[in-house]
Amino acid sequence: MKTTLKQELEKAYQGGYAIPAFNFDNYEIARGIINAAEQEKSPVILMVTESAAKFMGIDYVYTIGKYMVESTTVPVVLHWDHGFDIELVKAACANGFTSVMLDASKESMEDNIRMTQEVVACAKKYGVDVESEIGHVGGKEDDRDSKGNGYTTVAEAKEFEDATKIDALAIAVGTAHGVYKTEPKLQFELIKDIKANTTTPLVLHGSSGVPLDDLQAAIKLGITKINIGTDLKLAYANALKEWFNQNEGAFDARKFGTFAIEAVKAEAIKKIKAFGSSNKAK
Repeated sequence: MKTTLKQELEKAYQGGYAIPAFNFDNYEIARGIINAAEQEKSPVILMVTESAAKFMGIDYVYTIGKYMVESTTVPVVLHWDHGFDIELVKAACANGFTSVMLDASKESMEDNIRMTQEVVACAKKYGVDVESEIGHVGGKEDDRDSKGNGYTTVAEAKEFEDATKIDALAIAVGTAHGVYKTEPKLQFELIKDIKANTTTPLVLHGSSGVPLDDLQAAIKLGITKINIGTDLKLAYANALKEWFNQNEGAFDARKFGTFAIEAVKAEAIKKIKAFGSSNKAK
């Protein structure tokens, strides 16, 4: 069931919950995400990063993404996540994606605004919503490793929102992409202050490994989209290891694939319940 990012995030804010945004790297992970959303009757954002799309084949991603959206009984947003190549972001707009994210957060404010404005102008021709990031959430994202460049300030968030007219704003408030080596510390007062001074729905990246209590506190302060990638990859990889350890010499891809799908589904359900989006698929 196709829906829009902006519509679902506005519903989430009014309802006091967050939409889970899950990355997929293959069919099994995508299927696990959708199965979880359908069981929990939850809206969901199905995301693919630039390198994951290249790995699977961009035309394949267009096809499977469209299939997942059209064959599902719950609202699904198909989202191009962390787009670094503007031309690929534009291509996603033209090939059925519901929303796209440009990541120019490592660039200067001036360049980030300029590049985001270019994507917004293209996306609106296709009725596609746009997310962008101000302040840089570091860690390992896609094939890139980087350090965060500090927290997003209220002034930066407001300036960026006013200049770009985006539909969702990703902010740097203490999270990082990939596996945490130490427990992350969310800046709750900063989230509160940014929300009080902006109107754009706020997004939290790098949320795998963040304590669920902290994510729930962030939702209460106005976060309406929470990105989860690493936790699903770990669930998938660990399921495959477990299956082969239990089935020495076995090789039926249908069987170990189904086992992995169920593991991804279980992990996604944990997040859906924690974010409060169960039974919000209307």
